[in-house]
Amino acid sequence: MKPSVPGAVRILFTLCIFTLFACQQKKTLFTLVDPGDSGVSFANKLQERKLFGILYFLYYYNGGGVATGDINNDGLTDIYFTANSRGNNKLYLNKGNFQFEDITAKAGVAGGSDWCSGVTMADVNGDGLLDIYVSSVSGMRDLKGRNELFINNGKGSFTERAKEYGLDFSGFSSQAAFFDYDHDGDLDCYLVNQSHHPHANIVDTSFRKGYDSLSGDRLYRNDGPLGKITPGDVHANRKVGAANSPSTGGNRRLGAKLGGEAVFVDVSKQAGIFQSSLGYGLGLAIADLNNDGWEDIYVGNDFHENDYYYVNNGDGTFRESGAQHFKHYSRFSMGNDAADYNNDGQLDLITVDMLPPDEKTLKTYGSDENPDIYNVKLLMNGYQHQYSRNVLQRNNGNGSSFSDVALQSGVAATDWSWAPLFADFDNDGNKDLFISSGIVKRPVDLDYVRFVSDLQVRKGMNQTDKYDQAAIEKMPGGDTHPFLFKGDGSGGFAEMDTAWGTAGMKGCYNGAAYADLDNDGDLDMVVNAIDAPAVLMRNDAPATNHLAIQFKGDGGNTMGLGARAYVFAGGSMQYQQLVLTRGFQSSVAPVLHFGLGAHTKADSVVVVWPGQRYQVLRDVAANKTLTAVQANAAGVFEINRFVPSPASFLTPVTDSLVRWKHAENPFVDVNVQYLVPHALSSRGPKLAVADVNGDGLDDFYAGGAKDQAGVLMLGRIGGDFVAVKIPVFEADRYSEDVAALFTDVNGDNFPDLVVASGGNELLAADPRLWDRLYLNDGKGGFAKSKGLPFISSNKSCVAAADVDGDGDRDLFLGVLANSVAYGVPQTSVLLLNDGKGNFTKAEGRMPLQNIGMVTAARFADVDGNKLPDLVLAGEWMPLTIMLNKGGRFERSTIPASSGWWQSLYVGDVNGDGFLDILAGNWGLNNKFQSRKDGKLSLYVSDFDRNGSTDQLLAYSIKGKEYPFLAKDETERALPVLKKHYLLYAEYAGEEMKDVFYGFVDQVEPLRVEQLASVVCLGNGKGGFSMQALPAELQLAPIFSFAPLGGNRYVAGGNFYDVIPYEGRYDGQPLALFQFAGNKVLYLHQPDLFHLSGQVRDLQWVNRKGDSVLAIARNNQPLVFYRGN
Repeated sequence: MKPSVPGAVRILFTLCIFTLFACQQKKTLFTLVDPGDSGVSFANKLQERKLFGILYFLYYYNGGGVATGDINNDGLTDIYFTANSRGNNKLYLNKGNFQFEDITAKAGVAGGSDWCSGVTMADVNGDGLLDIYVSSVSGMRDLKGRNELFINNGKGSFTERAKEYGLDFSGFSSQAAFFDYDHDGDLDCYLVNQSHHPHANIVDTSFRKGYDSLSGDRLYRNDGPLGKITPGDVHANRKVGAANSPSTGGNRRLGAKLGGEAVFVDVSKQAGIFQSSLGYGLGLAIADLNNDGWEDIYVGNDFHENDYYYVNNGDGTFRESGAQHFKHYSRFSMGNDAADYNNDGQLDLITVDMLPPDEKTLKTYGSDENPDIYNVKLLMNGYQHQYSRNVLQRNNGNGSSFSDVALQSGVAATDWSWAPLFADFDNDGNKDLFISSGIVKRPVDLDYVRFVSDLQVRKGMNQTDKYDQAAIEKMPGGDTHPFLFKGDGSGGFAEMDTAWGTAGMKGCYNGAAYADLDNDGDLDMVVNAIDAPAVLMRNDAPATNHLAIQFKGDGGNTMGLGARAYVFAGGSMQYQQLVLTRGFQSSVAPVLHFGLGAHTKADSVVVVWPGQRYQVLRDVAANKTLTAVQANAAGVFEINRFVPSPASFLTPVTDSLVRWKHAENPFVDVNVQYLVPHALSSRGPKLAVADVNGDGLDDFYAGGAKDQAGVLMLGRIGGDFVAVKIPVFEADRYSEDVAALFTDVNGDNFPDLVVASGGNELLAADPRLWDRLYLNDGKGGFAKSKGLPFISSNKSCVAAADVDGDGDRDLFLGVLANSVAYGVPQTSVLLLNDGKGNFTKAEGRMPLQNIGMVTAARFADVDGNKLPDLVLAGEWMPLTIMLNKGGRFERSTIPASSGWWQSLYVGDVNGDGFLDILAGNWGLNNKFQSRKDGKLSLYVSDFDRNGSTDQLLAYSIKGKEYPFLAKDETERALPVLKKHYLLYAEYAGEEMKDVFYGFVDQVEPLRVEQLASVVCLGNGKGGFSMQALPAELQLAPIFSFAPLGGNRYVAGGNFYDVIPYEGRYDGQPLALFQFAGNKVLYLHQPDLFHLSGQVRDLQWVNRKGDSVLAIARNNQPLVFYRGN
């Protein structure tokens, strides 16, 4: 029977929906392969048992690993999984077309340890076949076993020989990596081990010099025979003090062993490797991070211990140098990976942590410590800064320094993460990012922590098993999905979980590895899971081009581990280093995969081998596997050949020009105002420059902190400066200098000094807030004047101009904040000069009443009427221009510019003849911006009617406002909240309007629309168009700008005084940029990142014959740079 019309419509609609769904499925990059189809039925199943589980073994939910590699050299990549139970590891032989055979029993690789963790495939004995090394945990509770080395017999079977090879470590192992650290032609081994709370409290870092037989990492040197090594490669690039010298642990045993096979010797101590129980090693990356031709080691440590960065000295030893190169680490470091993700020829690094991306989980998550505990941990015990989030450490140049850009890149929060892997999944030539995630139970859930800490609960359950069961039941689950990000090749990432097919994969995913399992030219994924089948993700990328490179090395390093490949196509370059251990407890096949996009060939491929011999292959066709042969290599590669030439516009002055250090007074703003987003008490020092004594040389004033006198630096003919103590400066040492300006206030042609007083420590009406005017006698002597009225506010800036056209200099004083009422808009002040240096408030000339929290001010004629206008910036303020209309001012604002502005520079930056504005903002590398709408709100009032002002900070996610601070921090200021939310889970995920119902609807909030630092290009008529500065200038707040000439500029920044949850802004001390018309170009000068600290002011100081850039840093000495 023919269907009726409505019925036909319904059928057609159903078919359309089905077709649409099918089309959407086809567009998904990855497709899950059913275990019944693939034959891969492995599942890592955990069994909770009495006195063993997450309550007794803190790494109970870490899961197993994955190794991919071609074990029988048939051209197909095989898979090995580790399990957290004896005899359940699995080896699957690839039969092609995503069909696999379980050959575990036949191969003899099921594993004999109770708890296996990591796995690595490598040709350990140099016979051209991949062997399998399995790490395990033993000695914990009743766990038994040892690490196992399965030597490949070449006939589909393996023989366990770890003891014979010296690699049968028994303890708390996580993972191993094989690499030729001494470049002698064979593979050595680094073993990273866990620890299990050997110390009840955080101990001094001196404990890391100790030794623990179960914990502590190990470095094993391969003392196999040299007969397998090509003579030209042995010690070809060795530095003084070779690894086989007595200085590094005695003469090598060079004779034949085990019939000519490898023997590994523990050289950890003499090589400089820590072996104590202080390290909780979970992540391991081998990479030439400093680009000197030698593989370095990066170890990710969980909990309070720093990560370890071992720089390879090239003589068989390493030096741990993390503090010299990394500003901070992840707090709970899990897995890691090293790759050149931004295609600049330098290896970068990611370490993953546990920061949740969703509000519901985030607000129940116990992560960063409160400031007091955090500071005790740092100051008393010697640890580095650590934050509970993923860190993406961008290499700033030859590994000399790294800047964490994870928040700006949008990859900082991927929940309880394990294995990060960089790879080009869509073959567009840019590295993408995969991160496995999920945990069976969340032991850091705050409601759970409160439950197990309750003594009454403990007393009520005196039976251990009863208490354990109750604790486990209280612990919430942590299923989530793997995260996928598409890279743009310049440092940006876009989340692709839905488009690439992982958003629906709810579970607990641990070890992971990539490989082209079906040889179709794109990378597939293999992921180990807990209590669920392992996942095979087939890559169904549209047809594009690629190039795979495998390596045939000389000697014992048969597969060329450590070799580097540079692939050039269509004017772009990609760089990879062959390292097998990657991610978490896993390893990848010894093949490098390069996506080529639309390019049908690589213009050239440069392969650099360990020892720096290299070869160049030209016009290499795409879509094939290229085999690079070490025997064909020659010459010595120039190590920085493909690293972009750095800019060099500033050179540090090594001579000591003056000895003076800013000494910030200790003050913790959040101990007074619990809810402020950041401190306001550490904004100095500021500088003022002028020739105060008429000798033709610039002098300068450096402002002091509270209880520190400002100091005058007189320039000398030799180019240095002498600090001169001025009695009136010394007498005013108890005031804090927040701004300083030289200007002639009394018409005697001598520069007088105006110093603005502030500091968030002082209450309004405190006499130490009185601003100061010091009159110059023309010889550099100063006398204090009474010409300034008392303005009882916390100031931030001072500017001078003749605003009323009477021929003298008038003053503007910017007011920042009330020291006990952050967020309440303040009234700044315009002072008129009587021509003799006596100032009075100018009432009604400028609309300054409740103008806001002003941070910076500059006078300039921006509208071309020959009258000085005033440009203002501030926190929670739009960029504001007071247009001078003949002595009276009209207020104008730049649209959509409300921000957390910190600095201003006004000048013709692009050379078009009109004045422009550079405005330093908070930047984009922060938790306010990352994966959010970039909009902030601040609700300010005495919400609980206790006589103190409260601040409720909110950020926006998809148009909904959520509180920034967690429940505990908010309750500290608003105890009334405890009555409404007994559990963290009740508070978690609630919108502002629900959490603070009856509070936030009482006030109009302050808003932030823009967090990027910007340039506002002027049209000469008072109008401006705003555009963000390049991404490289958005890593931290910018507090000062200075010109370099030739349309080039330098910005100075960083800011440390925030709560640990927000994390220090430490990635951008100095940054250079240039204007080419209206386009802004970042200029990369790597050595500028060597400068430590928080830059607060940049001022050029003229000397005889040249100028130097004075750089003022908070709580640090002055430094100087010379322009090139």
